[in-house]
Amino acid sequence: MVIKIKQPRGTLAEDIIYHANALITGFKEAIEPNRLTIQYPRELRWVPERFRGWIMLDIKKCISCFQCAWACPVNAIQMYRAPNGKFYPGIRYTECILCHFCVDACPVGALVPTPVHDIAYVDFDEVKFKPEDMSRPPEYVFDESERVIKYEIKDGKLLKIALPKDEIKKRIEELDKVIERSGGAPAAAGSST
Repeated sequence: MVIKIKQPRGTLAEDIIYHANALITGFKEAIEPNRLTIQYPRELRWVPERFRGWIMLDIKKCISCFQCAWACPVNAIQMYRAPNGKFYPGIRYTECILCHFCVDACPVGALVPTPVHDIAYVDFDEVKFKPEDMSRPPEYVFDESERVIKYEIKDGKLLKIALPKDEIKKRIEELDKVIERSGGAPAAAGSST
């Protein structure tokens, strides 16, 4: 038995009301937008201080306990054997959901969170980070960004706030502090902002 479903059809008045409502919604959005849009790469999205981004590894602190790999809900962490016989974590960012359960599970703080969140890769092999890759900060450049965009909701309205380019420098300095605490070289030395 075949059931044929007919397209619901309203009256002419209902069709006109639906179309008018759609046009009104379009005009409202054109006058007072209610969506999050930035002009990337000219504008950079502001991220909160505790934003979960790219993860660094302090190999000196790692005790090879495998807690990070066991905590990963998507199996994005693979343990690699080093010449010294210890195992160190590597992350496949094609699978990682940046939940930072691995960071929380590490009993010695060997995995260090960073605010770096938009990194581009050429191919899938670059997305697989081995322990030695994770111990160096990613190369990043913010030269194209003119300003940082922050969104706030006040009185039920979405406000787009443009922060000065100094906010980008502040973010780089914060990242450098994180990297220095983990024993790496400051990233600002390699970036041209």
